[in-house]
Amino acid sequence: MKLQLLKFLSTMTMAGALLVPVGAAQSADGPRFITFDAPGAGTGAGQGTGCFAYTDCSVIINQWGAITGYYLDANNVFHGFVRSPNGAFTNFEAPGSDTTANDYNGTLPNAINDAGAITGAYYDVSGVAHGFLRGPEGEFTTFDVPGSTGTVPIALNLQSDIVGLYVDQNGLNHAFLRRNDGSFATWSGPDACTSSSADEFCGGTAAFSIDIFGTVAGGFTDKNFVHHGLIRSPAGKLQTFDVPGAGTGGGQGTGCPGCSRALNVFGAIASYYVDGENVVHGFLRTPAGAFITFDPPDEGPGGVGCAADCSIGLNDWGAITGIYYDANNVVHGFLRRPEGSFATFEAPGADTTANSYNGTFPVTINDQGTITGFYLDANNVAHGFLLLPSDRD
Repeated sequence: MKLQLLKFLSTMTMAGALLVPVGAAQSADGPRFITFDAPGAGTGAGQGTGCFAYTDCSVIINQWGAITGYYLDANNVFHGFVRSPNGAFTNFEAPGSDTTANDYNGTLPNAINDAGAITGAYYDVSGVAHGFLRGPEGEFTTFDVPGSTGTVPIALNLQSDIVGLYVDQNGLNHAFLRRNDGSFATWSGPDACTSSSADEFCGGTAAFSIDIFGTVAGGFTDKNFVHHGLIRSPAGKLQTFDVPGAGTGGGQGTGCPGCSRALNVFGAIASYYVDGENVVHGFLRTPAGAFITFDPPDEGPGGVGCAADCSIGLNDWGAITGIYYDANNVVHGFLRRPEGSFATFEAPGADTTANSYNGTFPVTINDQGTITGFYLDANNVAHGFLLLPSDRD
């Protein structure tokens, strides 16, 4: 069954490689980027379309070119959006989301599958996170992990099985799976930390990706506050992994709090690790369990430089996209091609002022090679972008 599905996906991917989003330049003479703003996005500092200091990042593309994400409006309320492959927008709110001005609550999508289903979190009037599933036709299902005080879905597969994290009564993070029949499974990493005190850096356990077979990629923080990778098999068996060279001190290790662990259909995993000198690097774990580590060119002395809530994208061909900080603390995007070569890029309009910590933040890459993300301008306003493979390469 797995082999048949892989053959099907390979066929679909090869067909999809011929697709170019409507409105995209198809020659080297055209613009490399398409930038966009969701209708209703605020234009003040800290507002706009994309990602902000107090949330995780979300500008996600599926294999057909549909994009989901969220924006912060002029009243500091979050809203979800879908951008179709032809550039049309649909904004939406999950039922029960708080839209009170200046509460910084609302609807925050985190993932879209190839059928067009979307999952994410919404925040109520008490600031409590709940999960939602928005079907391809716009219908909503809301849910909470039983016994939780907060539920944050992060990813879903084609069958709409959803994974993410939830917060227990003691303030600890644990991973969850919500199956498409509505049943739940929950777990924590072996020897995961049990302190909820923020100054002790306990990140708990989280699930970040799920493939069509039900394999889940995530991570956890142990009792010494060291980060580790974690794989859950479709049968529920947990396997930990650590990148060779990952540090063993507090705040070091494989992954970081909130860092994505991207998983492709063949079982490869991409993410970041922190070495013993607190330098951040990228890694690819192959389906066979071997590790390839990498650093984008021109990165600063801190390595990739992202210590928490770092996005990374991985497609089924093995191409990886992510961010790095240069020596002037400006953020740039990178593409690591399957054979290991790099391209770096900046969205037009991105702020490249030294020590601004602004710049270009890629989030995902699909099998056609289209990269999506956001950039921060000189006024600290976020905007979405697409980077097209025919123009980039």
